[in-house]
Amino acid sequence: STTKMFTATVILKLEEQGKLSLNDKLSKYYPDYPKGDSITIANLLSHTSGIPSEENTDYTVDEDTFIQYISAKPLDFSPGKQWNYSNSGYYILGYIIKKVTGSEYDRAIENYILKPVQMTRSGFHFNTVTDKNKALGYEFLSDHISNEAMRFRTDHPFAAGAMYSTAEDMFKFNEAFWNYKILKKETVEKMMTPYLNDHYGLGVDTSDIFGKKRVGHDGGEPGYRSRYYSVSGDGITLIVLSNSELAHGDFFIPTIEKILYNKPYNIPSIAKIQTKDLKKLEGVYVSDDTNFYLTVADGYLIFQGRNYGRCALLPLSNTKFQLDEKFSLTFKPDKTGKMESFVVQFRDGTEKTAKRKAGHLPLAWGIIGGATPSGWDGKDIPLHTDPQKPGIYFLNNYTLKKGNLKFRLDNDWGYNLGLNNDGKSIALNAYDFPIDEDGRYDIVLDMSNLMKPQYSIKKSVQ
Repeated sequence: STTKMFTATVILKLEEQGKLSLNDKLSKYYPDYPKGDSITIANLLSHTSGIPSEENTDYTVDEDTFIQYISAKPLDFSPGKQWNYSNSGYYILGYIIKKVTGSEYDRAIENYILKPVQMTRSGFHFNTVTDKNKALGYEFLSDHISNEAMRFRTDHPFAAGAMYSTAEDMFKFNEAFWNYKILKKETVEKMMTPYLNDHYGLGVDTSDIFGKKRVGHDGGEPGYRSRYYSVSGDGITLIVLSNSELAHGDFFIPTIEKILYNKPYNIPSIAKIQTKDLKKLEGVYVSDDTNFYLTVADGYLIFQGRNYGRCALLPLSNTKFQLDEKFSLTFKPDKTGKMESFVVQFRDGTEKTAKRKAGHLPLAWGIIGGATPSGWDGKDIPLHTDPQKPGIYFLNNYTLKKGNLKFRLDNDWGYNLGLNNDGKSIALNAYDFPIDEDGRYDIVLDMSNLMKPQYSIKKSVQ
């Protein structure tokens, strides 16, 4: 999503050149867009358009398909009245750049930023990059195990987050941006002024660090995490790029900031907890209508839930686990001493209490999709388990029809597995498994190694 800062920079450059205005209505570019007369380019930049954030890769293949899809969705709120992060708005901004410049979006970014700044190791179409130093993204990466994350087949998510770069190139951008070689000073100041929400301007996130304004953008896609922030007045820039979803950037970045500003800091002592004790915490935990999943892999307690990215928590004690100073899980033993619930504290200061869902060990995996009798809108078809083979889920001689399916945990899209771009491995939130013809199938999902799942879908031998 750090790409959004580049998209916004080009939009603002086009305004400087008199080629568009932030007050332009969406209807100027898409006359048939519902309520397009009430949505401005500034609304799209600042996530105040009300356009829902939709990222289904089936509908982001090209401009016509996406606009037809997203324009049929009702607005989440009246434009300019609320703030809600919307990748869809940035898709539309990418297409507006194309309309105004006459160039494809990626070429416009190259012409306005990458080439002038000499960002020679940045660009788009990452799948086609053949450089030997290309860093593939991983769901999990440690000394003992790794599992490659899903790779998008197209340049999804386009103007909302499809650019690749390096720390060196990002620093080149930083120097050009804050020395006003790309945009004028007054434009940069407008860009970094919170628009409606108190922490987001026009394509940049703003926050306070020891009384100073910090400006930049985080990013996260399957297999990758990025953070770029600058405190321009102090000449401090922080660029952190990772090719692992479970990197502990959230843990060490605040400490780096304190060191840079000569502030007191603590490096928490990490507790040593045996894997057998961590395994006792595994399960599905429920808070209101939200499921949280705790699993163990390579000595880590892994936290995951819908709208909450998967992360590896560091143990501070037998009952408290932490991602960073502002995100933690604290278990509450019941009267018998069992850990049946926890309190999760989020970065915004809110807390939720989650209780273990009864009967969910082993975890309840199933299949869902158009190839199953239930279709995409129904319940999962449960996979069977064998106590003698923990982590193995299966269906034998099961009737499927031509179509697609996915593996899903506990009827919840917060944890699903699909087919990776290589057509062989599986990954979180990846593509559908194709079922080419009607018939009976033997299906196996091997989760004995949670960080490197395996699968098999084969026609049954009659």
